[in-house]
Amino acid sequence: MSTINSVHTACKNCVFAKYEEITQTDCHLNYINIFKNNNIEILEAYDETHEFNIINNKKCIGYRENKWFDQFGLTNAELIDKINKYNELNYLHYVVIINLQNYSIQELEASLDEINTLQYKPQKLILVRYVDDRLEFGYDKLKSLLEKYNNIQWRIQTILEKTFSYEMVLHTIVTTNKYRFIISVTSPCEQLSNIINYANQIVHNDLKTFNIISNNDKTCIIFSGSVYRYASAHNENILMDATLYELYNPG
Repeated sequence: MSTINSVHTACKNCVFAKYEEITQTDCHLNYINIFKNNNIEILEAYDETHEFNIINNKKCIGYRENKWFDQFGLTNAELIDKINKYNELNYLHYVVIINLQNYSIQELEASLDEINTLQYKPQKLILVRYVDDRLEFGYDKLKSLLEKYNNIQWRIQTILEKTFSYEMVLHTIVTTNKYRFIISVTSPCEQLSNIINYANQIVHNDLKTFNIISNNDKTCIIFSGSVYRYASAHNENILMDATLYELYNPG
């Protein structure tokens, strides 16, 4: 007999659970089948009112109770409208942090143009500049450049202490903010959009997880903020563990 793990998702009250009378038969998002294909254990459970599935050892990203749709005025909407709203919002939430030390202003503008065309845009863009970068990347110059992208939030972080490395800056940003995913870029990266799309595919289409995805020289990486913060609380730095890196390979 299987034991229910402390980490699990009971489908009973999920809007997307498909029922025939009191018995769950499927998932309207097809997530049950995807989990099964990923060898995730699906348990059959029941209580005094329903027979339903439990996704064992996994939190389902699609779990939504009806009250979640209140914020969109869809509480009493048709199921198809709720599915469409979920799909509309079902994408990678991340912040992009760019270290300007290895950039020219032209390279930065090209990167920002690319970010602005992404299907899944960042929640925020953080530009990290050092005191020696202020001539090349003056605040007014950066502000004028960034204001062209009015659909992306941004912040310029100036580091006055030369001994404060980018790794220390990155650590501070990640541990003091609750960003879900972080993309760190330390030099112009041609594969930025591909890496973002690949990460989105893994998390939101394949319902899998990853540790760190990077390009060949690790100048562009994406990782989970929560995993980093948990490891950091235990005096570990996942970015220093070469075994956790997955190389983005378009082939």
